[in-house]
Amino acid sequence: MDRWSIVFACALTLGCSQESADELFTKGEAATHQDATYPEAKIYLNEFLERFPDDPRADLALQALARVLLNQGESEASIARYEELIRRFPTSRYADQAQFMIGYIYDLDGKYEQARTAYQKVVNGYPGSELVDDAQACIANLGKPPDAWFPPDSTTADSVQRR
Repeated sequence: MDRWSIVFACALTLGCSQESADELFTKGEAATHQDATYPEAKIYLNEFLERFPDDPRADLALQALARVLLNQGESEASIARYEELIRRFPTSRYADQAQFMIGYIYDLDGKYEQARTAYQKVVNGYPGSELVDDAQACIANLGKPPDAWFPPDSTTADSVQRR
């Protein structure tokens, strides 16, 4: 962490201690929309989750924080927050997405067996989810580059012209 990040973190921490759940959540969520404000988002959302763990928006805060951590290259911390979301809020509307993202992160990191297990949990644990088909496609294509996921379509104009 550079000097300005430390100063910024200290200033935010001192200011955060007096802020309401609404203020912390709103500021934290707003800061998730730009790379430059990710450090601020982490501070506000962590403070929100620490001080207001039972707030009805805690699942959304966990999801937003996990996304920020992933975007900053903090895979393990991101997975931990997604796992916390699933553990604390198993019926959350974000639980299936969190489980899928765990698989996605493992997949990105080349941890294919862990990715397969995580994706399979989407299929088994959330059978009505819109992400089931995506999870199945990801399982079928683990380790393959995206352009190898689908065979060339023999009905495309390129294929027809080559004949």
